[in-house]
Amino acid sequence: MLLSEAVGATADPQIPSLGVVLNPIELRKHLKIFTRAPWRWQNLGDVGVRALRFHSGRRCTVEIIVCTSAGAQTLVGKVYAQNGLPIYETMRRLSQSGFGPEAEYSVPTPLAFLAELQFLLQEKVKGESAEELLLTGKERARISAAERSARWLAQFHAAAPKAGLELHLDSYLAALERWSRRVSELGEPFTTKARQLFHRLELAAAALRPIDMCAGHGDFKPQHVILAGNRTATCDWDRFDVADPWRDVGRYVIALKRLALRHLGSLRALNDAGELFLKTYAATGRPGMDRNLPFHMAATCVQLAKYDLSQQATNWREEIAALLDEGLCILEEGYASV
Repeated sequence: MLLSEAVGATADPQIPSLGVVLNPIELRKHLKIFTRAPWRWQNLGDVGVRALRFHSGRRCTVEIIVCTSAGAQTLVGKVYAQNGLPIYETMRRLSQSGFGPEAEYSVPTPLAFLAELQFLLQEKVKGESAEELLLTGKERARISAAERSARWLAQFHAAAPKAGLELHLDSYLAALERWSRRVSELGEPFTTKARQLFHRLELAAAALRPIDMCAGHGDFKPQHVILAGNRTATCDWDRFDVADPWRDVGRYVIALKRLALRHLGSLRALNDAGELFLKTYAATGRPGMDRNLPFHMAATCVQLAKYDLSQQATNWREEIAALLDEGLCILEEGYASV
């Protein structure tokens, strides 16, 4: 049976090939590339496609199941409105630079990029996300998820080749000001809090320690870390860049706090995991934790508040208020407030 289950995804004029990707019959025609070397799948049969995440006007992530004579093959695909090739090339370069499928710290193997569809096809890493384990796992599993997330990130920052644009502080502050202004338009108490937080970010930016830029993930968070046996893999490379390494660290910690707020009712509910993540990463001896980490954590609070404003999911106003308060607290108390 051919299956197309595209929950939340619809025809999108800004993603011209989305309709083809979500149509199993049409998609099967393009997947015939896997009957050739190096894959040589035999007897390509029925295809199932299921939408996982849909970002209107930008991209859609799908799971694909392909029936072959050797059994069902499961892939993850991402169809882009444009510019998907650099993401595929970055993943390929990482995979060839010590982050391949046999490595302890890895990325999903990029399999192919179909330029006519702006469609990236990659390995589906079979495991549990750090997010799942941190929310529902037993203590040992939560400890493992936090430590392995930190070790993956430390290895990535130390060994990954640089790719993409460099995140310059001036342009980052300009974006933070723009996002703060959007949040402040909600009115009080958001206006005062957003303005105060941006002002303190400006002061904190002036005191940042100079640090060597390195490869950046751009959206490092528990949802994107997969634990598969002894292998730790990180997915979702849409925002790769070159940046202060403490940006990725700070983003993970704040994403963990937002996860705790959404599912456990308190920003602090997963603080033990956040502290363990930071302790494990800091053991590498990388400088800048005292000044750079608080700045990037607070900056992430602004960025996630902006996301909440645009998405307006359940309790979005309460979440924005909590993020702004957390950002202010972090800049007052430093990384000790984690």
